[in-house]
Amino acid sequence: MHLDTPTVSFITVLVTCLETGILVALWLIHRGMRGLSLWAAGATAISIGMLGIYLRSAMLPSSAQVVANLFLLGGFILTWWGIEAFFGRRLPYRLGTAIFVVTAIALIYFSAENNSRLRIVTLLGSFVLLSVLRVHSMLREVKPGTRFSQILSGITLGIQALFYLVLAAVVWSLPAVERPLAQLPILGWVFLIPMLLSITVVFGAILLVNQTIAARLQEAARRDALTDALTRRALDEAAEIEVARSNRHRTPLSLLMLDIDHFKLVNDQYGHPIGDAVLRRFATATQACLRREDLFGRVGGEEFCALLPNTPAAGAALLAERIRKAVADLVVEVDDHRVPLMVSIGVATLGEHGKAWQDLVRQADAALYAAKRAGRNRVIMADAIPLSAAAAD
Repeated sequence: MHLDTPTVSFITVLVTCLETGILVALWLIHRGMRGLSLWAAGATAISIGMLGIYLRSAMLPSSAQVVANLFLLGGFILTWWGIEAFFGRRLPYRLGTAIFVVTAIALIYFSAENNSRLRIVTLLGSFVLLSVLRVHSMLREVKPGTRFSQILSGITLGIQALFYLVLAAVVWSLPAVERPLAQLPILGWVFLIPMLLSITVVFGAILLVNQTIAARLQEAARRDALTDALTRRALDEAAEIEVARSNRHRTPLSLLMLDIDHFKLVNDQYGHPIGDAVLRRFATATQACLRREDLFGRVGGEEFCALLPNTPAAGAALLAERIRKAVADLVVEVDDHRVPLMVSIGVATLGEHGKAWQDLVRQADAALYAAKRAGRNRVIMADAIPLSAAAAD
């Protein structure tokens, strides 16, 4: 069966326009997601480029070939930037602009010299480079919630890069005539490959957006809306994993129980909006003292906890004291009110104060209430040895 080039070109234009419509609709539905606008703009530019190539043979002058190629190139760059933006990275404007300018100059030069072979090889070489860059951007940071869609899209983009590389090598081996691609006897079938790959890329983009939304909703359910701390359920689930890991690898694990002193008076005297502001400032100050691997959760109204992997009792005590001082240095200013903050902290370590998560919670909680009874604004270990007091400041 023979597929003539005009028929394949026309089908490709239709499919590309359909893909553009899908990506534009995806952007309109999820305007808050970064990168989708660039994907939609890139797909639009590619559609214009494909339409220009199709119309060039029928009604457009030869100079339109270069313009159409530049639209294709710009579309590739925009979709690459869209991937970077989608994952919250800084856009590589300089590199993309440099690729566009160098390729544009080469395309214009080879068109003026009537060297179609070098023009096509230059364009395909840029496609190879941009496809490799898109693969790198897609797979540089594979996340658990979007693993399948990222790998699917990355593999498809990698196959695209390989296709353009092979096609560039084939074109280079052909005689330097006006239309080197026309010499390929299976040209129609060849151009079905990028069309099918682009369909897979669009499918991967839709799947990636849906998986990202699902992952964000799942993460939002694990977070306290006011303080961004883990919810009690999420903390319990993560803690069981950390306790098992600590027991298996014989690594230290410590827990801090934190309670804002006299928080009820803040709500009673200033109102709940200011109380909410106090909770947010407290959570921010506490998390600033923690490491990336530490787990911070809210277990009650004004009660929080921090689970510290690979942290022995002495290190946990030092960190608790640092948190206490950081909170004591805070003064929340809301409207015309200045609200000072203090915190009491109980510390417990796995092995020394229990072998299970619930044991650790009970011991740290008991130490916290011991700190409350001792006068507040202090850190106490589970063995009830005072480590700091307000009088020592």
